[in-house]
Amino acid sequence: MFKHYRYARLIILQAVYFKLRFTLSYRDIEELLQIRGVKVGL
Repeated sequence: MFKHYRYARLIILQAVYFKLRFTLSYRDIEELLQIRGVKVGL
């Protein structure tokens, strides 16, 4: 399902969980992932 994506499966699932569970903005999710050591963005 996540075969040719840029990020690992767990990172994608974590971001989707944050978006759906806490109704955060994409910027908030990006900051949360950066705190956890994941470089995201364009």
